[in-house]
Amino acid sequence: MFRKWFKIALGTAVISLLLSSSSLWRVGFVSAEEMPPPPPQTAQQGELIQTREIDVTGDGKPDTVSLIGMKSDSSSPYYDKLFITVVGPVQTQVVIPLEGGYNPQMDFCDFIQDKLPQIYVSAETGGSGGLSNYYIYSLKNNVPTAIPLPSPLHVKATFKKNYVVKMKIEETGKSFKIDIKDRKDDYEKFGVYKNGSVVKPIIVDVHGYGALKPIDIDRDGYCELKGAQRITGIANADTLGYAISVWKWKQGKWILKDSSIVKTLPGKLR
Repeated sequence: MFRKWFKIALGTAVISLLLSSSSLWRVGFVSAEEMPPPPPQTAQQGELIQTREIDVTGDGKPDTVSLIGMKSDSSSPYYDKLFITVVGPVQTQVVIPLEGGYNPQMDFCDFIQDKLPQIYVSAETGGSGGLSNYYIYSLKNNVPTAIPLPSPLHVKATFKKNYVVKMKIEETGKSFKIDIKDRKDDYEKFGVYKNGSVVKPIIVDVHGYGALKPIDIDRDGYCELKGAQRITGIANADTLGYAISVWKWKQGKWILKDSSIVKTLPGKLR
């Protein structure tokens, strides 16, 4: 119990130091009897969302890596600010501020193949597009380094007769067909089709990553990123399909290993 509260208090103190120059925190080795009771949680305090002891700096000793959130409204599921804190054996080493969001999650995997786990964080933006913010940080040698994310795929759509949409992934040249007969009435009312013939084609919207998840597809101990981008037609609610991509880090950049367009989102990416 003491150890768990000590981590929460330390994380709260780190955030307090960032937000107020007048805040002071002293960390020392004291017994459980000497430790004051934990302060009550308020909307201004840091909330420990996740924590894990794992060596992310490469010194062979476990670091305490925590994901901490702050809320202006304690009854809301939304975190106004998020922080990664990395605490070494003696003192706080690194604090990384992130944008806020819903349902933040932290994971660890070696993406860049340097024999150390990097820190991966995702947080939903809450917008109607179902998007999220994603972050990957390396802490090798105590130096926080943001790993860039792969750029979303570009998709060009062509409406064909009999309610078929041909979609081409521009990065690879591969084409896929999506049948939209299940919504032909909507497309006829909107004027895109008339009796199965194309009248007024529209430009589809290819959204950013709604999912970008770590997965060790090769089972080689290194993680790829598997992404999903929603493709919409006559309205935001009109989901035509999803552009699926698999990325692997090689020679300092993300390489597209595989891509496809599917009508239904795979379960592991939901």
